[in-house]
This record gives sequence, C-alpha cells and structure tokens, in this order.
Amino acid sequence: MDALRRSVHEAPLIEDDGYHYLVHPISNGIPTLDPHLMREVVNGICRVADLADVDVIVTPVTMGVHVATAVSLVADIPLVVIRNREYGFDDEVPFDLDGEDYYLNDVSAGDDVLVLDDLTNTGVSVAAITEALDDVGANVADVVTVIRRMESETVEMDYEVKSLIDVEVTADGVEILN
Repeated sequence: MDALRRSVHEAPLIEDDGYHYLVHPISNGIPTLDPHLMREVVNGICRVADLADVDVIVTPVTMGVHVATAVSLVADIPLVVIRNREYGFDDEVPFDLDGEDYYLNDVSAGDDVLVLDDLTNTGVSVAAITEALDDVGANVADVVTVIRRMESETVEMDYEVKSLIDVEVTADGVEILN
C-alpha cells in the first residue's frame, strides 16, 4: 500500500466551515488518478475482501463507482450502483440515506453482496446501504472502504467495515494510523 499511503499523505486539504476535506484521486477524482495507485487499491481490496461467494458488488453513486468498476472487472463479479434517482423498476427498493432518497435495484433475497465505497467518515452511508440490503434479504458478505477517516464519531451497525487505510484529518494535515 505504498502508493496509497504516499498519495494520502501528500493529498491537499481544503477547509470548509471548520471541516477539513482530504482531496484525493480515489475519493474526489482529483488530483489525477495514477493507474499504479488504482491497481494497488484494487489489489488491496481483493486481498482484504471476502470475495469467495460474492454474487454482486454494490456501491453508492459517488466517487466509489470507479473503484468498484475496477474491482468488478478484476474479480469478474457483477456491479450494482445505488442511485439517487428513481427508475420505477419492479424490484426497486427506495431507502433514506442521510435525508435523501436512494434506490437499490437488481439485488435479490439470498444474493451474497460486497458493499464497496471509496471513503467512510461516520458510516452513515454504509449503515443505510446494509440496512436496505438486509431488508431485501441479501447477505452482506463483506463491507470494504478504501479510506476510513477515524476522527469522526461512527454510527453503530451490524457489520464490520474493513479499510485499506485509516486516517485522521486535521488542520495540521493527515495522520496515517495503519
């Protein structure tokens, strides 16, 4: 994880109303995403995730889509993107994610699912997604995020979130914790 650690350590920070944002190619699409970094991230996910029986990868419609797409291609596992737009399909499952409507499609009862995201702060998104998957009757095989910010208080959920790198972001910079 040398490229990931280096890129996170060197990532620019911007402050908005007291919150310090880590601007990183994996979670923001800028600065430029180097293919070597993406390969390292995808290989890392394939190492830490329990992919043995996964039927589908699920990711929210955010910057995690490019990471999930790459993992889907390497692992040869189909990908479902959770959308913030209703399409009206018969199996569409609406759910609330932090006050906004999101929609899950093409996941059925009994499907073994990998939930994959680019960045986790409080876990609110992951908790809402896993709850929607539980409501459908899918089996959450694993939950993986590339970068996990550790300075925020996290929500309780029934699933462990694995990460490739844990960080704390402050006005002084980024501290890599693992």
